[in-house]
Amino acid sequence: MRLRITLEDRSYEVGVEVLPEPEDALQEESICQSLPESVFQPPHSPDIRAEDRICRSPIAGMVVSVEASPRQWVRRDDAVVIIEAMKMQNVIRAPVEGVLEEIHVTPGQAVTSRQPLFRLS
Repeated sequence: MRLRITLEDRSYEVGVEVLPEPEDALQEESICQSLPESVFQPPHSPDIRAEDRICRSPIAGMVVSVEASPRQWVRRDDAVVIIEAMKMQNVIRAPVEGVLEEIHVTPGQAVTSRQPLFRLS
C-alpha cells in the first residue's frame, strides 16, 4: 500500500506494510497521537485519567533531542521529544496542556514502541 503524507509542509509518498501485532502488545493503552478528543481538556480536569497524561513512543527509534525540561509548562501540540526512525525525525508533541512532570528519555537513548517518553500533570 502507498500513502501520501504531509509533515511540516512537505509531502512524502511512502510504502506501508501492515504487520501483525505481537502477541505481547498492550492493546488497551493509547499512545499520545491517538488519544480520544475527550482528553483534550484543561490539565486539571478530573476527566483526564493519569494514564492519558503519559505519552508513549509510537515507534522504535533513537531519541534525537528533548525539546522541553521537567517542570516546564507546555501547551497542546508543543514539541517535547524528537525520535529518529528509519532516517526520519518524528516530533512527539504534548497531547494536552500542562506541566511536564517527568521526562523518561535522554538524547541518544534507544526507545521501543510504546515506551513511556514523558508525563504531564
